[in-house]
Amino acid sequence: MCYPKVKLRQFLVLFLLPCLTAAGQGVAVLQLKKDPVTIRSATFSLLNVVDERRVGTSIGLILAGPKETIPVRAAGNVGQAFEDLLRAGFRPDSMRVPIIVRITGFAFNEKNKDDQQAEGHCRLELAFDVLRDQKPIQLTTYTARTHYTRSFGQTDRLEFVARKALESAMQYLSDWIRVNRDKSPALVKGIRFVFIDHSIQKPSSDTVFYSPLRPLTWADFQGEPRGGSRNAAAIYPTFSYEGRSRWVNGYLQVELTFRTFMVKSMSWVRPGIQNDYSLRHEQKHFDIVKLIVERFKQRIATDDDMDIDDYNSRIQYLYLDAYRDMNRWQEQYDRETQHGIVQPEQERWNRKVEEELRKAEELTAVVIGNRQ
Repeated sequence: MCYPKVKLRQFLVLFLLPCLTAAGQGVAVLQLKKDPVTIRSATFSLLNVVDERRVGTSIGLILAGPKETIPVRAAGNVGQAFEDLLRAGFRPDSMRVPIIVRITGFAFNEKNKDDQQAEGHCRLELAFDVLRDQKPIQLTTYTARTHYTRSFGQTDRLEFVARKALESAMQYLSDWIRVNRDKSPALVKGIRFVFIDHSIQKPSSDTVFYSPLRPLTWADFQGEPRGGSRNAAAIYPTFSYEGRSRWVNGYLQVELTFRTFMVKSMSWVRPGIQNDYSLRHEQKHFDIVKLIVERFKQRIATDDDMDIDDYNSRIQYLYLDAYRDMNRWQEQYDRETQHGIVQPEQERWNRKVEEELRKAEELTAVVIGNRQ
């Protein structure tokens, strides 16, 4: 997939041009200096530079006089020369995006300004790629058009113009990555998930968040008993999640916070039945929700259809699927225990939920560990 963004920059250079030497019959040779090109706060490192032009060392035409045009040639391989300029300033770093720079255009062109001077421009066209599955994916493109004026006898600044165009292109790319690296799918190697269980309790809150260190008490059941219900007690547990993402070492790191909770004002108990047996039945309803949350995490971490472009929708789909599982489990639990009345079934469900929850928590840890 391709995410091009073309940028055209223009520069005016009033002092005249480059490090050119005459060679052979009316040919000017541009020798790029070895001083590294650097920018502030680079966000990328250099993989390599590829010269895609089909003109070899040719880099355009300049005027040797009012009516004399001569070709300009690079002293050597243009791609290698650019790579030599960039290598030192854009070394590999785990927080930088590795980039392939493709040269698609590089040429000087001049015309007469008057009998003593030429005016011209250096046009530098670059494309920037990242590797995805060892295949180049284009991020963006950039065109720099640097204008200058020079007297016919002055050719000592052309190298400066080329260098400034290259420097401006690198600064543009660095800024582009800074703005787009959390947005552009081409920049992301993959998705990594970080799971967090919210368990901070606020005594004044209407919510009890699930924690193995904080089992339910009858004081958590603060609602009014339902007049039409035959049940001795009722609990309203559920779960939710929220997420945020950021770019970390080339991966989209999605941090998901899970909230497994019960609502005090919607949960109730009738007077006279506040015993440990009944409370344990309600606790298992809460434990079932936690079990479903652990399986929800596993589905997220192992989902083959998780898409970088639309992971939010995919997680939401899995959430709804998990929510339906939660309701099925809760209904089956109450049906088979008859809301806790059938003690042998209640004991079987107590063991079942405890064992399934333990296994689920262990499997979540394994799955997440294997995905890092």
